[in-house]
Amino acid sequence: MSAKNETSEQSERDCGCGGRDQRPGETGGGVGSGHTMVSSEGGEAVPAGEAAVAADLVSEGFEGTPKIGELEAIAGFDPLRPLGEGLPPAILTEDLAKLGECRPEGAPPETVCGSDDRVHITAVTAAPWRWIAKLVITWPNGARGGCTGWFIGPRAVMTAGHCVYSRAHGGWARSVEVIPGMNGTLRPYGSMVGTSFRSVTGWTRDADPNYDYGCIVLPSPSLGTTVGWFGFAALTDATLMGLVANNSGYPGDKAFGTQWFNAGRITAVTARKVYYMLDTYGGQSGSPTWRLLNGQRHAIGIHAYGGCPNSSTRITTEVYNNMLAWRSL
Repeated sequence: MSAKNETSEQSERDCGCGGRDQRPGETGGGVGSGHTMVSSEGGEAVPAGEAAVAADLVSEGFEGTPKIGELEAIAGFDPLRPLGEGLPPAILTEDLAKLGECRPEGAPPETVCGSDDRVHITAVTAAPWRWIAKLVITWPNGARGGCTGWFIGPRAVMTAGHCVYSRAHGGWARSVEVIPGMNGTLRPYGSMVGTSFRSVTGWTRDADPNYDYGCIVLPSPSLGTTVGWFGFAALTDATLMGLVANNSGYPGDKAFGTQWFNAGRITAVTARKVYYMLDTYGGQSGSPTWRLLNGQRHAIGIHAYGGCPNSSTRITTEVYNNMLAWRSL
């Protein structure tokens, strides 16, 4: 169903991009490891094993190498103005203004928990905000939806599984436009369209929310090497519990194409999920949940579900290994 044909406010925000009706935390009934990698080009990788995180695993991020020069960080100077000068004006079409925001069918909407203290990110050309991208998804049945993604390598953009594969809309996405550091209609780094996607059988075969993660593989490394990317980590239960976590993405209840941040403590941990009271909304599916430690940013989860507490698909050892493989593509 196309977003522009939906009538309710909720349906405009949530396009229902997912599989069977299943509550977060339930497990699928498939055989073998749910972390077995699958590609939109077909084929499966060798099944990944299941194991608890015995010790913290960390893969570092990259600041990026801007190719057009950088602006000095001066208080009171708006870097978006000169970056937008000379570019053709972006037009916010009616279709984009009514873009539906993706979430799995049957899952509760992503949620503002308690008072809304989200902060609008305007310095989108600084790290880590430029590593985070607005996603505009086109599905095989013609529906369009919005999600959030984040760079983990030169060509690899991490997101939720339901942002690249939706049974309700015909399977693998037809295309996803990746717009890093978007701020309203301004696209300081342009955009790139991906048509190659990765996920795992636990999502594409079983629609199990414990395995709701995926990746967009861009046709060129030029965008990723310009903006840089997040590090990521598989952390033990002891490290995760009580950890102060950050999240930023593109929620559908705010002005189109604007990025919003929130933070808070992780309140619960399971084998494949982390839970928190961070404020989120539809459209932030796929956004990074990360820790900032000693100046380094390491994603520890892929935000995907609401319900207060909201939750991320946990980066376990198996997810970590898949992300390493996708980063190297």
